[in-house]
Amino acid sequence: MQQQQQQLQQDDAASQLQQQQGSPATMGAPSGGVVLSESEISCLTATEWGQKWRQQEVYVALLERKHTQQEGELLELRQQSERVRLQLQDSQQREKVLVRRLTAKEQETQDYACQLNELKSAHAPTASALRTALLDPAVNSLLQQMRTELQALRLKLEDTQNELAAWKFTPDSNTGKRLMAKCRLLYQENEELGKITSSGRMAKLESDLALQKSFSEEVRQSQNELDSFLADLDEDVEGMQSTILFLQQELKKAKDLAAVLQKENCALKATTNGNMNRANGDAASDASADVKADGCGEGDGGERTASRVKRVRRSSVLSIDYNEDDALLAIGTNGDVAMSSDAE
Repeated sequence: MQQQQQQLQQDDAASQLQQQQGSPATMGAPSGGVVLSESEISCLTATEWGQKWRQQEVYVALLERKHTQQEGELLELRQQSERVRLQLQDSQQREKVLVRRLTAKEQETQDYACQLNELKSAHAPTASALRTALLDPAVNSLLQQMRTELQALRLKLEDTQNELAAWKFTPDSNTGKRLMAKCRLLYQENEELGKITSSGRMAKLESDLALQKSFSEEVRQSQNELDSFLADLDEDVEGMQSTILFLQQELKKAKDLAAVLQKENCALKATTNGNMNRANGDAASDASADVKADGCGEGDGGERTASRVKRVRRSSVLSIDYNEDDALLAIGTNGDVAMSSDAE
């Protein structure tokens, strides 16, 4: 198809070129080149030869001009054919794209049609499905209920139609006048009931609004009380924190003082143990001297000496200790231990 279109374009261009060139007889100026026979060549003079030469030059110049003109036209035709060819290629490319899109759309349409047919076939009830649906007790009960309701509605429709036929009237008849008066009375009663209902509704809304306002006021008061309680609680917490900080500082001081006193007691205990050892040595030497002097013959004197040594030992022993709460234990001169109540 593309080759046929190109061939047609080339044929059109050649025909246009032939029309533009025309025949040599219609170009004006010389009708053609100078053609001389043998007899004319022998008979021509110099002037005639000059005229023939000039005619030949004019004809050659004309041919050259036509040649250049035809070359320009041929170039333009080639450019036009090139542009047409490019346009044809673009059109063919677009046509291919559109054909592909059309094919894809047709394929999608076919797919959708197939899916639609499948859905229709899937949802279409078969004879067995209808038979099983009719045999279903739930469906049967629904059908019976619908049948009874349909019969009741038909009876009601017949009754209303009969009543309407019986109550047909004209505005001038007595029945029509009574019905119109009854309708006006019912309309007035309806308006009065609407006013009463609206007024009662407004009163109810006002009471609800007052109740909501009182509730909001109570909530606001409780919120204020809660805020004041929280403020007092914050103050109490701040006071407790300051008290705890002070007690921690005092506890640290007491622990430092207890450590110092413990060191002093350790030193005092060391010195006391040294003194006790020296005292025990002196007492032992005195006792041995007394025993040697008495000759170990008197039992009562020996018992008194032993009890005296024990009393000296018990009175000379000094002890210090701390309880589990690091409370300071005071030591008396007689060896009794007392717990001090003040940390200082």
